[in-house]
Amino acid sequence: MKNVFFALMLFFSTLSLQAQQTLSFGPIVGANFSKISDIDNSEFNTGVTAGGQLTYSNENNWGLGVGLLYSREGVDITAGSLEGETNLTYLRIPLKGYLFLRENEDRFRPKLFLGPSIGILLDGDSKLGGNEIDVKDNFNTFDLGIMVGAGFNARLSESGTWFNFDVGYTHGLLNVAENGADGANRGITATVGVLFGI
Repeated sequence: MKNVFFALMLFFSTLSLQAQQTLSFGPIVGANFSKISDIDNSEFNTGVTAGGQLTYSNENNWGLGVGLLYSREGVDITAGSLEGETNLTYLRIPLKGYLFLRENEDRFRPKLFLGPSIGILLDGDSKLGGNEIDVKDNFNTFDLGIMVGAGFNARLSESGTWFNFDVGYTHGLLNVAENGADGANRGITATVGVLFGI
């Protein structure tokens, strides 16, 4: 996994050598509002996400981004008088294609984005009626979804430091359960971060 991330950084670094193009990297943090589809009496689960993001943009209003994120997801469930939750922790790798709606030299750049979101399950637990059990083995290790969203970058300094804000919806394409039962990840993620020019 590290080799893939560093290969992407090298690729973006090569791109940044061209004129009027920028490359930035920095920490991001945010919240997930997620659930698993096709589960009766389910509601959105609130979790956190945090990690780093690398973004490349060119003079033609297009850009690419890759993140490496800790992502706490899952679903809240009501069973009769009992309330419970299933928490799934993923290593998320979102790959985003950006359309920036203003020019590279502008201080405020609204954006739209679209791309795949890859997930690798790190942990899973379920709580119902005060009892907690490990359920990681009940879920698939690999997850794949499509993310679409919008946001903006605001320039904080002329050296290429940007405040970054994104809101995206992820639509899971694969069933999350190991036994093949229907149910895919769905979620809204909002993140903020500071990206530094490199």
